[in-house]
Amino acid sequence: MIGEHAFCPTSGASLSRERHYDEHGRPERAPEADGCLQNVALETPLTTGKRRSSKRALLTYFRRCHQRHAGQDDELYTRAAVTLTRLKRAASGRGERDVIVWYALGERLARDEFAVEWMTSHVEPRCQNCGGRLTYLDGTDGLIGRCGTSCTDTGRDQLAVIRHLVRSLLNRTFPTYSLSEADALTLL
Repeated sequence: MIGEHAFCPTSGASLSRERHYDEHGRPERAPEADGCLQNVALETPLTTGKRRSSKRALLTYFRRCHQRHAGQDDELYTRAAVTLTRLKRAASGRGERDVIVWYALGERLARDEFAVEWMTSHVEPRCQNCGGRLTYLDGTDGLIGRCGTSCTDTGRDQLAVIRHLVRSLLNRTFPTYSLSEADALTLL
């Protein structure tokens, strides 16, 4: 993921607070070992996170975030690993982005009766066009999230786009769900 919740896209390691600057002056951070991932390779590149991370990175991030809210839960971690494997295999295009996979993982786990409300504290919906932060407005049907940088002139509701991508990924991965656009999602 990028932004406030960024982590190493390869290993899932936490990123240092200290910033290093590349030859173009862009700030990057170094991956660090923590309780979930002890053996971070020293050769791991500096990063600010990416929009698409490895399955290993997302699972490590999931475990670390969950342990901030509750004790270790091996049943949850096993189910999350299996679900994440299936989601990553079925994901393509914009559906491969960490935010979409994260919300789809949460939705599947919620439908399997795991408590997942804590997951919303560890993800930041972003514009699906440019990756920018969203600005929120009250709409007739709830919150509307628009690109904060106005990367397009459409003013399209990015939260609706994210919901559509999450439903599409879930429907491809788990055809028995067959979620329609009218079906509410647990985390969005």
